[in-house]
Amino acid sequence: MAVPLAIWLVLTASGTAALLWAQSQSRAGLVQRFEMRLDLIRDFVGSYVTDLLDREQAQARALLADPVVSQRDFARSVGGFGYPAAVLLDARGRLLHAVPDDPAMTGKDLTPAYEHLRTAARDGRPAVSAVVESAVRSDPVVAFAVPFDTTSGRRVFSGAVAINDSPLSSYLSTAWTFSDIRVQLTDNSGMIAASNQPFDPASASLGASDPDLARALTGKDHGRYRAGGRWWRYAAMQVPGAPWRLSATVPEEVLFGAGHGNETAGRAAVITAATVGLLVVAAAARARRNRGALRASEQRFRKVFDSSRIGMLIADPRGRFLRVNPELARMLGHPPDDLVGHDFTEFTHPDDTDPCVQVVNDCRAGRLDGFELEKRYRHADGHYLEVIVTSILLRDQGGQPQFFAAQIIDMTERNTLKRTRDRQQAELADRAEELQLANAQMADFITMLTHDVRQPLTGIVSGGELLIEEWPELPDEDRIRYVRQMTAAGHRADQLVAEILTLAQLDAGAIIARPVVLDLSHLVPEAVRAQGLPPGQAITVLAPDRAIALADPTHLQLILGNLIGNAVKYGAPPVTVHVIGRPHHVEIQVIDNGEGVPEAFVPHLFDRFARAETGVAITKPGTGLGLYLVRQLASAGGITVGYRPHSPHGSTFVLTVPRPPLPPADKSPAAEPRRRDAAVPSG
Repeated sequence: MAVPLAIWLVLTASGTAALLWAQSQSRAGLVQRFEMRLDLIRDFVGSYVTDLLDREQAQARALLADPVVSQRDFARSVGGFGYPAAVLLDARGRLLHAVPDDPAMTGKDLTPAYEHLRTAARDGRPAVSAVVESAVRSDPVVAFAVPFDTTSGRRVFSGAVAINDSPLSSYLSTAWTFSDIRVQLTDNSGMIAASNQPFDPASASLGASDPDLARALTGKDHGRYRAGGRWWRYAAMQVPGAPWRLSATVPEEVLFGAGHGNETAGRAAVITAATVGLLVVAAAARARRNRGALRASEQRFRKVFDSSRIGMLIADPRGRFLRVNPELARMLGHPPDDLVGHDFTEFTHPDDTDPCVQVVNDCRAGRLDGFELEKRYRHADGHYLEVIVTSILLRDQGGQPQFFAAQIIDMTERNTLKRTRDRQQAELADRAEELQLANAQMADFITMLTHDVRQPLTGIVSGGELLIEEWPELPDEDRIRYVRQMTAAGHRADQLVAEILTLAQLDAGAIIARPVVLDLSHLVPEAVRAQGLPPGQAITVLAPDRAIALADPTHLQLILGNLIGNAVKYGAPPVTVHVIGRPHHVEIQVIDNGEGVPEAFVPHLFDRFARAETGVAITKPGTGLGLYLVRQLASAGGITVGYRPHSPHGSTFVLTVPRPPLPPADKSPAAEPRRRDAAVPSG
């Protein structure tokens, strides 16, 4: 009997030990699955909050960014989300619009009373509220606030849902099939934001509805406690992106109900000293039940996976798709089954492939546990989607890679809106700069009109009045002097009007050059004589007998008139105009022997309304338009104009006038006859 008894004792002891170990492992596995399930629900809630904030921000930028938003447009935007209450604030937190509409609150600063609105308005970050009282309905709500920039400054859009009628409560009611399980979302103060059990919104606190669980949560985030004569298992996790904590509690007899039969059978087998075969059968039965529980858990996971509004996939360590949810298949334009077995690189933009392969290799090598990156996926019709991929590599107990689990969010529309906004802001800045330049030019123009045009007119009027009043008493020489002064002022006013009209034609694009073949040896002396120089003043013209060039004669006369007038006005004798024939152009040099152009002013010599602030220029009247018109007229006719100092002192302005095309038979087109030098007298 000793041997059978020993064998029986060994078998009984072994069976008892095996039973206790199996019971412990089974319960540990059920607890682990309970917490993993809670983790999945937590991730879903976090994804729901993130997606809702992104959609709020995108819709606010699209529909609520106008300088003036009507109450009707705001109500329509809020209705798109199904919010029973919502507010629109300016950058200082003042109420612009509310649903339901409450005119008495318009303009009131809501940020002191609501932390989530203060975070969105002052810090520019999306925020989710704890359980608060609605600003417009006085009901307990949770709110989702997003800031967005507009041309009128930052605004904040916040929508709220009643805690007793929340989509999250509906989800929590269907997320678990356990009986007697209690699942709730609470804020940091213990107020219930959503629950799978009915609750009174007026006293919606965890301490009031389940004080035993509330006390347990003050110690640890997971464990067990005794209440109502039953042992309860509980776990709690913080929801990312929200001031909420997700908690769940279930009676242990419900949680471990699937293993009670196995435990009873094991105890019976040990007590009755059942054979090893019976123990094997019991173990097999237990394994089958565990597989059934696993299948049920997988079905629940599949429901979450397939119903997600976010693209999700599972891939092997090489990046081949093992499973794709319908949302990702819709994003890529392929049926889900057609994507299985394909490598992710087949749908990735060529420019994004290498970075993606690098992070996948880093994960497999153990350098990373997961990654988040922006990339582009190719749709079935050929266009590309801009997405954010968040992925984690799961490993077995031995540390070997098993598969990647990834979430994909389509950012195409959001990025397009951002690029459009950036482009519009750049265009607005360009238009503002153009307007500022136009305003500056207009101010210069008005200043010139009020000073330079009024001055000669004032001289004409005052001289005329003097002649009328004192004509009989004035000697003839005084009368002639006053008439000459009035005539000179009239010429000055006529020159100013001509410059203004030419400037207006240039700004309107109405100046069109009509080049013809000219002999500059004749045109240049005519331009000198047209200046009407005072008696005794002469300008020397050095020119060959012929200097053929291609130019608009009217424009060239105006250009030469300005340059010669400047040489006489700002320079000093002798003034020389030198015409020089070159192989491909004719060069006209206007030379004076004055003090020259100040070196600091040379870069601005041909600018609009530019006048030197030193030297002889400050003693002479002028508009600063002459050389600007010279450059514009020259450019319109294919002529170049430049400046260089004259040695030992003075200025040299150089015009380069192109020659007309030459016949092929002409072998010496640049040949010029002998030079003809002449001093052109006044008048």
